[in-house]
This record gives sequence, structure tokens and C-alpha cells, in this order.
Amino acid sequence: MSFYSGKKVFIVGGSKGIGRATALDLARKGASVWVAARGQAALDETVEALKQAAPSGNHGSVSMDVGNRQAVGEACDRMLAGLGGLDVLICNSGFALPSLFVDSDPADFEKMMTVNFMGHVNVVHALTPHFVQQGHGDICLVSSMMGFLPLYGYAAYSASKFAIVGFAESIRQELKQHGVRVTIYYPPTTETPGLEKENETKPPAVWALESDNNFTKTYTAEQVANHIAGCISKGVVHGMIGADSKFVYNFNRLLPGIARYVADMEVTSAIKKVAQKG
Repeated sequence: MSFYSGKKVFIVGGSKGIGRATALDLARKGASVWVAARGQAALDETVEALKQAAPSGNHGSVSMDVGNRQAVGEACDRMLAGLGGLDVLICNSGFALPSLFVDSDPADFEKMMTVNFMGHVNVVHALTPHFVQQGHGDICLVSSMMGFLPLYGYAAYSASKFAIVGFAESIRQELKQHGVRVTIYYPPTTETPGLEKENETKPPAVWALESDNNFTKTYTAEQVANHIAGCISKGVVHGMIGADSKFVYNFNRLLPGIARYVADMEVTSAIKKVAQKG
């Protein structure tokens, strides 16, 4: 029997990309899945897809702005009532606006910290009393590979993703005392609508850096979703897909000085390529 059979799952940022793919994957594995996002049209379409994929499940949605604490609390109450409880929470809300820091707008830092970081905090804070009272459950906070290895052109995004890791490690220790497990997941570059939007503002040097990267590859949302499901079910604390991602993680952790040197060399090479092309 699947770990998710009969489980009640709530996915924030679940109407598109990795969140939607994870919702469909877990529904097919036997879970009842509710999703949250801001856009009601995308939520409605996702719920319909969930019902078609797993007709026997209790699937639904709540619309909310993760940056608004009051709205998050009210939406979570509606979700708990509609879903009839909660076993697995996945916080996946987030977006990126790549730019060089010298050209960036400080407001973009505020936006990304509000959505990418405080969005996770607000949802977890609203639902922690439920998990503590219940005495069991799983919480997965989705960060990024840039949550441990920052990349040129992603100062604001990387800062918000690093913040998620520090937050998750702290609450992991607290919630473990109540039988609740916490997983931190680090997606690599993944084919999603968010990536398409991100590409609209990507500086040329960042394009060159990513296109010639020799260490990581691009995954589909479905591949990442299936891996997230496996990490949560096994209680993995730090989850990442593929030997490439694990190599980069361990390389950076064990040999940080050399990892920085290699990263700096790649950035310098990318900048030169852009300059040569004019």
C-alpha cells in the first residue's frame, strides 16, 4: 500500500509547475489533495484535473495570498474543515526575478522575501497547532538548489531560499518533539511556467552561465514531483533529485573553497562569452 493512501495533503503553490505535478502525483497515489494559490481559475482547473486523475479522493482548493497572515489563517481553517484534517503539508509558493544586484530594485527583494520565505512561515505557523495537537504529520518546505549554492544574478531569490533552509532546520528540531517530520527540498532547474516567466528578465550573462553549466541538468516537473513524494514518505531531511544535484550539494558542503573557485571561473567565462558576442 502506498504511504499516501488515505492521506490528507495540502499543497501551497499547487496550481502550477512543481506544485501541480506533485498534487496529481499524490492524488494518483491515493491521497486526498487540496491546493492553494492566488488565482482561482488555475485552482479550479487543477482541482478538476485531480478529480479526473483520482475520482475517489476529496479534492479541493482555497485561494489565498501567502504574504497576508490573516488571509492565510482563514484559508487554512477552511482547508482543514473541507479536507477533514491534514497529514502532509507542502509549501511550494515562490518566484524569481533574476537581475544583477547593481540593476535591481530593492522592492524585488521585499516581494521575494514576502512570497518565498514569509509565505512558508505564515502557512506553517497557521497549521503548526494542528500538527502539534495531532502528534504526527509531515511538512515539506520547498527551497531551491540556490538555497545552498547562490548563483550570479539571483541575489534576492537566493537570499529568500537560504532563509527557508534556516527556518526549516530550526522548526525541524521543535516539531520532532511532537512526532512531526520536516523535509527541506532543493529543486534544480525545472521546466515550469515559473521558469518561463523567469527567463523574461534573465541577464545575458546568466543565460550563458546556465546554458553552459556542466554540473546540473534540467528536469521535468513530473520527475521532481515524484521525487518529492519519495523524500517525504521516507522522512528525508534534505531532499534533491539526481546524482548531479547531490554532487553539487556535497561538493559545496565538503569543499566550499574549491566550489566557490569553480563557480567564479564559470561566471567569469560566461561574462567573457557575452562580451565577445557584443
